[in-house]
Amino acid sequence: MKRLIIFIFIISLAIYPIVALALIPNDRYYYRQWYLEKIKAPAAWERTSQAPEIILAIIDSGVQTNHPDLEENIWQNSDEIPDNGIDDDRNGFIDDVNGWDFVHNDADPSPDFSTNWSEGGLSHGTIVAGIAAAQGNNGEGITGVSWQSQIMPLKVLADDGTGSIREVIRAIDYAINNGADIINFSFVGFGYSSALEEAITRAYNADILLVAAAGNEKEEDIGYDIDETAIYPACHDGNFDANMVIGVAAVDALDQKASFSSYGSRCVDLVAPGVSFFSTAAYDASFDKGQFSEPWDGYWSGTSMATPVVSGALALILGTNPNLDRAGALEILLTSTDNVSRLNPTYVGQLGSGRVNVDRAVDIAWLKLKSYQGRILIAPQSNNPGEVKVSLPNGDVEESFLAYHPNFLSGVNLASGDIDGDGRPEIITGAKANGGSHVMAFDNTGHLKLQFFAFSSNLRTGVKVASGDIDGDGVDEIITAPDYGYSPEIRVFNSQGQLIENFLAYNRNFFGGVNIAVGDIDGDGVDEIVTGAGPGGGPHVRIFNSEGQVLGQFFAYSTSSRHGVRVAVGNINGRQDRNKAEIITALEAGAEPEVRVFDNHGQLQDKFFAYDRKFKGGVNIAVGDLDSDGIDEIITGAGPGGAPHVRGFSGNGTLIYSFYSGSSDFEGGVSVGYLPVRR
Repeated sequence: MKRLIIFIFIISLAIYPIVALALIPNDRYYYRQWYLEKIKAPAAWERTSQAPEIILAIIDSGVQTNHPDLEENIWQNSDEIPDNGIDDDRNGFIDDVNGWDFVHNDADPSPDFSTNWSEGGLSHGTIVAGIAAAQGNNGEGITGVSWQSQIMPLKVLADDGTGSIREVIRAIDYAINNGADIINFSFVGFGYSSALEEAITRAYNADILLVAAAGNEKEEDIGYDIDETAIYPACHDGNFDANMVIGVAAVDALDQKASFSSYGSRCVDLVAPGVSFFSTAAYDASFDKGQFSEPWDGYWSGTSMATPVVSGALALILGTNPNLDRAGALEILLTSTDNVSRLNPTYVGQLGSGRVNVDRAVDIAWLKLKSYQGRILIAPQSNNPGEVKVSLPNGDVEESFLAYHPNFLSGVNLASGDIDGDGRPEIITGAKANGGSHVMAFDNTGHLKLQFFAFSSNLRTGVKVASGDIDGDGVDEIITAPDYGYSPEIRVFNSQGQLIENFLAYNRNFFGGVNIAVGDIDGDGVDEIVTGAGPGGGPHVRIFNSEGQVLGQFFAYSTSSRHGVRVAVGNINGRQDRNKAEIITALEAGAEPEVRVFDNHGQLQDKFFAYDRKFKGGVNIAVGDLDSDGIDEIITGAGPGGAPHVRGFSGNGTLIYSFYSGSSDFEGGVSVGYLPVRR
């Protein structure tokens, strides 16, 4: 066994090579990468295998940019024209098309094959880059944790594996100024540097994820306790007040701490495999050294190897959910690990949160993305063709389609629900007054899946729609009510449009229409039906079970009001018992645009004005979790007489977003809904 332990100048490589087995190069070495199965990368790849927009800065001994397994993933500075001797992008570096060599101060960040080299030093950065992001599924070589990410090579270590803090600081600032998302430090030093910590703080404040090796042995097969002997940059955490750097220790194939790996409770955040790695290597077929004649080599061990495993995992997390910031990605990384404490009783609390699990991390990122990808449904309330828009919270429209005939101008009521149980909610529409009781269900691209008449096809009073699982069978039902001019009958339909329940929400002789919403009010896991009386009926809110039994009722506004009350249901306030949803109300035309929030007992929790209090066109409301925090926001649309103004509020009335869904000249009012997109 031979070891590479270098402590020259300030920085040394965190690598520990083992004598290589006899190698027969071929085009496929995936079977040599045992650790990918251990971290469950193949399962993660079924969902996400690449993150092409993510830039991973490898601050190391250089990366061979023309390596056949790396060249397609090497970062390209699109603002720089190669080999013209001009700093085209004016970033202070001439011809820096693929990064920079801070040791020799030139634009080639590849290993130099100079006379002063060591085996580990020459290949170190190339090995690290391959572990994180070697091109995957290309028929040759190895597979990176991320099959495609942008590798930004920043050479700060000479070919013998040594370097200085000054070059590292310059490289960090280069990474900040040129758009890096992740910085990988697979080296260690023992002296605290305030200048380096300031540079790391700059990167941290720029929302960059910094990943660093925890370091290797101080004696044969004995790692450092870095609570006692700090190792940098892993311990540059701002006096431990902020977790600026993600410290990575190494485990073996049994999830036991690798004998050489450092450990500690303060600077180690998690562990990753770090033993017996086969990876990309620096090579030059014309170079008269046998170990450099092939593009792949092994077997290497060390926290240097564990670190790019984590960097590659972070790339996939960010690639899966580009809406995540640094804190969000780090939270997913650390909360998705596998606990290894039982296998390491001597090091309990000193190996971070556990061993990286890429599959679980990617899955959590994807689940959060589904919430981030919730969409706002928008349609005209009147005086316009029934175009349904699927919009982002910034007003960008992803899809649009006509729900009804283009000559129908009376408006559209909106809802969504997974009525066929396939995990993808449908968009449900109901024609407004003068359009009959025509209910339609579409997928999120506007493909028609179901249509039926909730009442007589001859009825021209319109139909309100809602959807939810009111019988607890795991599939949402469609709930309907008359828009106006008909007895206040609630009808419940299954996914085939078959009537399965009906009951009266108010007195049979009330013809003002019924507003409806669905949600789990009492926290029993089954949705209830919430109704609000239409114009002329007062602000009477009632709660029913699936059989039409009244579970509760209250007046949301003054009992003398006859404007009609709209209703929505959602988890707005994030109460301790978050299984119980709140009821949100707003008045129809003729009243001030005041939105109110009630608990499941009808007790007022909050109230606010959705628009200027002088506006009397009424407020359409919906709820949905658009920011992935597990708490619903309130979505409002201005009624007739106002511009098509869509707004989003927190439960206490804090404005979150605001946009116009069409021309500001349109005053027909805008219906709103929420679509929780699933992929």
